[in-house]
Amino acid sequence: MSFGQDIVKRSLEDLGAGSKARELGRAVLGLIGRWASGSVRLGGSVNQVMTRDVQSCGPGDTLHRAAQIMWDRDCGAVPIVEASGRIAGIITDRDLAMGAYTQGLPLVAIPVARVASSAVHGVRVGSSMDEAVAVMRTRRVRRVVVLDESQKVAGIIALADVARYVSELGPSRKDAALVLADLIATLSERRQGGPARRAAE
Repeated sequence: MSFGQDIVKRSLEDLGAGSKARELGRAVLGLIGRWASGSVRLGGSVNQVMTRDVQSCGPGDTLHRAAQIMWDRDCGAVPIVEASGRIAGIITDRDLAMGAYTQGLPLVAIPVARVASSAVHGVRVGSSMDEAVAVMRTRRVRRVVVLDESQKVAGIIALADVARYVSELGPSRKDAALVLADLIATLSERRQGGPARRAAE
């Protein structure tokens, strides 16, 4: 715990252990963490971290096919790629589950294009890890697609990849944990606006 966080903690303890004090404490400590994380740079390139062997499906494929890819590849999202190879959308395990629930049809009867998100948030090959994390934070998504110059999928970076990268930076880069903590806190906040404003998670 930093000096500033320690002062806040002791001050809040002086206020008592009431729920208002605890709420205030969480809010202030969160702000301190976010303020500190804003000046931290992770460094590195998405090329070092991304998953390269990405399996995709076409817009006409069914949810059954998307589920099969997720199961076989142990992943939570599958890019949807047009015949030309350009990305057209992305379907997550959440999209798949909600699509099956709302459509009331078997997975083999639902095209992925019907429930997938066309809002694909990505970064270019050669982007920095800081750029990838910034997209995740501002768009509030748990994964970003890495695209080449032709808008074709070159890889994917997920929250778990960011966590592994931060862990591999080692003890000398403890400040990098602030970036990860801030990202997780942002992704955990409840979204406003309901399903109409949902992005691919």
